[in-house]
Amino acid sequence: MKLRRIIALVGAMLMLMTAIPAFDRVAKAGYDMPYYIRADLTNQIVTIYSTETDVIVRQFLCSSGLENATPHGTFYLPKKTEESEREYWYYFRSYDCYAHYATRIFKGVLFHSIPYKMMDESTISESGVANFGKPASHGCLRLRWQDAEFIAKCCMAGTRVKIYTSDKEDQNIRTLLMRGSYTNERGQSYDYFLAKTDEEGVLGNGSKGNEVRDLQTRLRDLGIFSDAINGKYGGSTINAVRDAQQLLGVEETGLATPEFLKVLYSDQAPTASNVTLEEGMSGPVVRKVQQQLADLKLYDPNAIDGVFDVDVLEAVKQFQSAYAYPADGILIPGMQKALEYEANTVKGLFEGGDCELETTNDQMTMARTNLSVSIRLRSEPSTSAQALTSLTSQNVVIALDSNKEWGHVQRGVNVGFVKNVFLDYYTQDIASLTYRDPAGEKAYTIGYTREEYLSGVNMPWEVFANYLATDKPVEEYRGMTTYAQVDTGDPNVTLNLRKEPNTSCAVLAEVPCETQVRVLLSNPEWSYVACDGTNGYLLNQYLQFPEGQNPAGDAEAAQVAADESTIPAVVHATTEKKAPVYDVDSGDATVLGHLENGVRVEVLETVDGWSHIRLEDHEGYMKDADLQFLLADEVVI
Repeated sequence: MKLRRIIALVGAMLMLMTAIPAFDRVAKAGYDMPYYIRADLTNQIVTIYSTETDVIVRQFLCSSGLENATPHGTFYLPKKTEESEREYWYYFRSYDCYAHYATRIFKGVLFHSIPYKMMDESTISESGVANFGKPASHGCLRLRWQDAEFIAKCCMAGTRVKIYTSDKEDQNIRTLLMRGSYTNERGQSYDYFLAKTDEEGVLGNGSKGNEVRDLQTRLRDLGIFSDAINGKYGGSTINAVRDAQQLLGVEETGLATPEFLKVLYSDQAPTASNVTLEEGMSGPVVRKVQQQLADLKLYDPNAIDGVFDVDVLEAVKQFQSAYAYPADGILIPGMQKALEYEANTVKGLFEGGDCELETTNDQMTMARTNLSVSIRLRSEPSTSAQALTSLTSQNVVIALDSNKEWGHVQRGVNVGFVKNVFLDYYTQDIASLTYRDPAGEKAYTIGYTREEYLSGVNMPWEVFANYLATDKPVEEYRGMTTYAQVDTGDPNVTLNLRKEPNTSCAVLAEVPCETQVRVLLSNPEWSYVACDGTNGYLLNQYLQFPEGQNPAGDAEAAQVAADESTIPAVVHATTEKKAPVYDVDSGDATVLGHLENGVRVEVLETVDGWSHIRLEDHEGYMKDADLQFLLADEVVI
């Protein structure tokens, strides 16, 4: 009996000994990897450490899942299950969108870049950019694409990942990382990134007092520092000093040395566009704005004094009107960048500013959408009418007419109806600024006329804001005004300007070869242009566009068809015990019924804040905010 017990005990120990290595094998392999990763969801910060030394090698912001959709725990990066994992482009089937360098963490949770609508960097998710550094996804960890690339290429299968919430918020570190990720690739230590110093006479992280307050005030006057002036040298001050050092072309240490301060308080100090400017402010950055307005012939060059007075206010309003931006005279950073771009363009086109300005001014009634989710622009004033396009939060439309319930509006080339409850109406000043050389050989226009807006052109400020969201250099922006040159291949052969985009419709004019036309709208085959006061359509094959502006380019982007994959989710209404189900993805749609919290549904597709759901044999649409997405083998971006 005793022998039998000993044999049983030995057997159990052998089973345990063989089980433990199997359980620990993956974990042990994780400690053999070059790096390990920690994701702090409280601060939305991902940190990559060297396994050998525990030194931070990279640190950056992320956007994790809403409503605790990102799982907590320790995971080990698995091997690739799809060909496009860890590659430049990854396609999300259920969401019909793309991202750079997707690396799977666990089931449907991945590291990846901010999503794109298409395989084109210009289609980056605007909401993804606006909410970067805050919970915004369905569960994945969104990163800057460079950080996603590092993980995809350097963190092998088996790399340990810990996802957790911390007890303390660290806004200083978040502020530093918002400017850019930390990496030791250039031999810079983490203390260097934090701008720590014990050198006498040098201001750095943790410095306090009047010297810091004076520094912050000077940086604000230069348009570089936009935070509160409080005499504390924290993350925002470090970033501002680094911005100034970058503009000066010196090492971006974030430390204010005596040599740096001497330059900063001199006439050679740089300026930037980080601070919102308005009437009553003064300083070098206001002087720069006055000069740019003068270059655009909107301000008297002899009145430049660095003071934002009533004359500057009126000039700013005129420029805002050319961009169809609310003419309030307040220059936000984005509009300052647009002003700088346009001033440099006019100076570059007309050497020495040798040009004349022709101005047209008008007004239009516009409206801005006040939505929590997307709605449909309808062909008729009825929720059952055909949907022409989707409208999302803060979209601007031209108001054509309205009654008590419905507004007749235009968004681009789409004209239709929206319920007034979703619209905030206002009057918009618009201007068209045309610059011509004395000989009349060159022309450049900022803004559009009322007729051109009604023809379907987009608001210049929206076009420019979308470009800024791509994080590309402003100097590479090619402008919302595009010109093309007629090229029929023979100086004696003209090109027909047609009333409609059809070779069988009426000819409005014959346009000579080498004529410059202003392009208002384009598709891959036709362009709607303005030529000598007449608007019409020209075939693109007979037009020469500036480099990078061929309208056929977007049509050539690769696409991948969506499949029938679904994502599980449960109803999770935040304000009620039940959530509505609509017949279409629109806030003005018919409510089919309500589902109680906790009911499980299958999500077929999710776009612009709406999910197409299925419950047993029934389908409908629900707001993403009323759903909690579950982890599955399908990705949750």
